[in-house]
Amino acid sequence: MTIHIVQPVLPSYRVAFFRQLRCDLSQRNATLRIYASPHDHRDSASVAPAGFDAKLDCPMSAHLGGRLFWQSNLNVPLARGDILIINGNPRFLSNYPLWARARMMGIPVVWWGHGWSGGSFGTRSKLRQRLMRFADAVVLYTDKERDDYIALGFAPDRTFALNNGLDVQSIDRAIARWDPARIQDFRKAKGLGSCGQWCIFPGRLSSKSGIGLLIECLPAIRNDVGLIILGDGPVAERARERARQLGVLSRIVWVGQEFEEDAVAPWMLSASVLAYPGAVGLSLIHGFAYGLPAVVHGDRLKQMPEFAAFEDHGNGLSFEYGSATSLAITINNMLEDRPRAQAMSRKAIELVHRTFNVEDMSRRLVTVIDGLNSGPK
Repeated sequence: MTIHIVQPVLPSYRVAFFRQLRCDLSQRNATLRIYASPHDHRDSASVAPAGFDAKLDCPMSAHLGGRLFWQSNLNVPLARGDILIINGNPRFLSNYPLWARARMMGIPVVWWGHGWSGGSFGTRSKLRQRLMRFADAVVLYTDKERDDYIALGFAPDRTFALNNGLDVQSIDRAIARWDPARIQDFRKAKGLGSCGQWCIFPGRLSSKSGIGLLIECLPAIRNDVGLIILGDGPVAERARERARQLGVLSRIVWVGQEFEEDAVAPWMLSASVLAYPGAVGLSLIHGFAYGLPAVVHGDRLKQMPEFAAFEDHGNGLSFEYGSATSLAITINNMLEDRPRAQAMSRKAIELVHRTFNVEDMSRRLVTVIDGLNSGPK
């Protein structure tokens, strides 16, 4: 049996998951094949490095101003007994001929994707739901989405969730390499002694990130608190200019992009709280793995699926969407109550070691595959 997974791209954060899945499937004498574009049209640096065993020669092209996509060279060698897993983005038109071919051959098709994402609760989500009902199984990003979809009438025995996460074990190894003395030296070398505590924003600086709101609220945050920006993107220069106008440039450390966990670790370990004002996704899970309690907005309709991992007053605090005043008050409250922040830190670490990690994701997907494999032929 071969499991064929078709994805638009193969981002670096997915590599550990697919390696774990390949290992788990091999115990069932099953083979994993992955098909993806060699480049991400938004951020080529995020694509998995060469050498990972995948078919990365299925380029995608955008049409109608980026509203529709097509992947070329999807020569997937389907055979009876296989399973096809497609990316759950209805705008990839190249999925449909492949889906039809699998259906004609009696091969189960799994739809893997978001149930919801920031701003996608309207017409597009209704179209997605109609298409999803034709799949043999639907695999969503989080348990919360699964609950929502079952409430919409999706069959519980055909609707699943992975709790989309990261390679938490590799993060643990990176943390272990940075003992307190080494972190102290790092903080001194990077000038982090200028502030008593640091917030960190880890993510791409896009319009959805809300980085502008974080800059706006900085003057209202305690003077002994600084901001680490661990990322880059199209709104970076605008954010820097606004910080200059507000007179808070000296309280911000602009790190830029870092992809290696050993390079990310000391910045995360130097911070006390993760602050993400926009639509938060895997950055939330990343922060939790480092024991960082989170400050995020509480409007789920404008969040990404991974927001399901957030528990207000459990592993973080929420603020009023779009309000710089509320954001500043919430960050101040978090940093002023150290015992509560430490309790939230423990809850965050416990969560990502239980779920929202690649081992649990693989176990869950293998369960889906086992169920399809044991069904009627």
